[in-house]
Amino acid sequence: MRIGLLGGTFNPIHTGHLYIAEAVQEKLHLDRILFIPSGNPPHKKEEEIPPAKHRLEMTRLALLGRPGFELCDIEVRRPGKSYSVETVSELQRRYPNDRLFFIIGTDAFFDLPAWREPERLLSLCDFVVVARPGHPFSQLPNLGPLRGIDPAPLRELDRRKEEMVTLPIASRSAIHFISIPPSPISASQIRKELAAG
Repeated sequence: MRIGLLGGTFNPIHTGHLYIAEAVQEKLHLDRILFIPSGNPPHKKEEEIPPAKHRLEMTRLALLGRPGFELCDIEVRRPGKSYSVETVSELQRRYPNDRLFFIIGTDAFFDLPAWREPERLLSLCDFVVVARPGHPFSQLPNLGPLRGIDPAPLRELDRRKEEMVTLPIASRSAIHFISIPPSPISASQIRKELAAG
């Protein structure tokens, strides 16, 4: 099977997340997508996010009636900080015969060098990098397997002359860059509007 992995704090989950998941599922012919709320993300202060049980429940409700979209509580159940490299390693053990696709926005992808073991993470599974405003594809982080990649096809994505570019980065993994119209919805905007009543 081809399994997408879409993680995040989901504070809150919203239709923008679902829109991205649907677009990626269609473009890459994924059999299913696991939505993985983070337990204790290393880049966020605990007081900034609601308890995991509430974010899990919001995600469960958002996925109702959406075949192929499943809630995965792997990070919430793990004690300590939630590192993506550990999550993907564990999911590889659970699904040894399946191909995993780690879905991420360009904004988060540009922060990848600061993550735990980023080069190992890139080698574990396919990455699916989706356009986010203000973070063009052609400005890739200078990270291990990405060094020396020809930016010309990525510039075509930035210009919307291409919809998808796939670059192999290891013997069994690749990065799929997908240009889809950005969602106007963001979790930070939802939180701001909720705070304003």
